Amino acid sequence: MTALEHIRPDDLEWESFHDPHGRPTTPTRILRTSEPFLIEADFPANFYAGLHWHPHDTIYLITRGEMRIGDEGSFRPGDIRWVKAGHAYGPEESGEEGVQFHLFSLGGDIGLNWADLYEVPEALTQRLSQFEQPAGRRRVEDMPIVTPSDPLPEWSQMPDEGPLIFRMKMRADDVQTGFSMGFDYVGYLLQGSLALDDDVSASAGEFLCVSADQTHSLTAGEQGAEWLVFASQSRHPT
Repeated sequence: MTALEHIRPDDLEWESFHDPHGRPTTPTRILRTSEPFLIEADFPANFYAGLHWHPHDTIYLITRGEMRIGDEGSFRPGDIRWVKAGHAYGPEESGEEGVQFHLFSLGGDIGLNWADLYEVPEALTQRLSQFEQPAGRRRVEDMPIVTPSDPLPEWSQMPDEGPLIFRMKMRADDVQTGFSMGFDYVGYLLQGSLALDDDVSASAGEFLCVSADQTHSLTAGEQGAEWLVFASQSRHPT
């Protein structure tokens, strides 16, 4: 991972997601083209995508509207959905107001494989057999919350077999020096603003991608800061 990357989605242009088979697609913004790959997607009202699977573990963060996914039910703003590589699911259907979401691919490019055209590779099928559930959901508000001076949440504190995700929070104008997560991560600002080393400042709705070997000072803005932390690799179980 690049040492430090600041991503402002609103600075990027929307483009059509490319499907080599010519099936209908939707607008996307390509947020990051290296691991972890990140896109933002915007489905119009009542959009339908059939049964499909991804070649890498994937995370959805719903920010607007509603998405219905097969027998998993509806996902709305504040919902996080995770799915293991090779698990076929669908259909995906947006609600009456459409749906907007961020999509994280942990391990490689965001691939879309239609289940009626592509068989899941045996290696992924074997890996899927390690898990009791191939997909799951969480609520942002239910994720563990810590300050930078607290011990970080561990895999044992996660409610399922999905990725490591938790929240961090700082009060207005708080400063933390010499901070490091110890692993590659993506931070998504939920509220307020956060400056790293007085060089990069991210606001709500923006991303920070930081590598494991980086140490930074953190300074919260005048409204404080709260952000989601996503481990950028699927490391549990190996």
